Amino acid sequence: MRYLLSLILLFFSSPVVYPAAPFSHHALDQILEAYVDSLGRVDYLALKKSRQLLDAYTDSLGLYSPHSHPALFPSRNHSLAYWINAYNALVLKGVVDAYPIESVKDIKILNGFFRRTSFIVGGRALTLDAIENQIIRPQFKDARIHAVVNCAAASCPALEKRAFTGEDLHERLQAAFFRFANDPQYVFLDRQNEKLHLSKILDWYGNDFTHWFPTEHISGVSKPTLIAYLSLYLPTEDSTYLRQHPDIDISFNDFDWALNQQSRP
Repeated sequence: MRYLLSLILLFFSSPVVYPAAPFSHHALDQILEAYVDSLGRVDYLALKKSRQLLDAYTDSLGLYSPHSHPALFPSRNHSLAYWINAYNALVLKGVVDAYPIESVKDIKILNGFFRRTSFIVGGRALTLDAIENQIIRPQFKDARIHAVVNCAAASCPALEKRAFTGEDLHERLQAAFFRFANDPQYVFLDRQNEKLHLSKILDWYGNDFTHWFPTEHISGVSKPTLIAYLSLYLPTEDSTYLRQHPDIDISFNDFDWALNQQSRP
């Protein structure tokens, strides 16, 4: 009886430990829904006038990250979603801090916005370049991120109106890269002149589409190439054409650094 009583007392006196809820991106959802249009352009003027929610969200990024609080990120996808959202939100913050500008190139010369502007993330000072090239790309090795990481330039893929989450990250990345590969602004097959016009992003980060390419999923591919990766997302007739023309001339488009802002009346 005493033993049973001891167990009951131990049960009720022991603290109950509940698992931490995943880090919330709800504030970023609200920001994107309110200030980003269907083309991915941002109303920076309105966002600058009502920036309290953006500041609150970026402040939360400053306190919590997968590095500082891993319990808030229960899976690899939750961590990657965090870093994609962090990059995009900090770009918004950096532009709003400097607005009005015509380009992120106006913020600091010699690519200083990306390489010499620091933000506090999980208690650490990080640049946008460090988030992308020291964390997202080498740690997660997923080339599809180039369709969702947004640098606030006209030639970047459109900023989406929803924050990313760990629960549906794979599906969101698949959909985003499918849109990217089928948008002639980024991938245009000119059969008449036997030329493939590609976004400069695919030139800058070309190795991401070959070093981590899942060749086992592609019938007849003996060597991973950028074109083979793109073919996963292109219409069948385009993929077939490219397979039949392995030496097609590739041209990379000039990159337009104009700010991805909404036009105002």
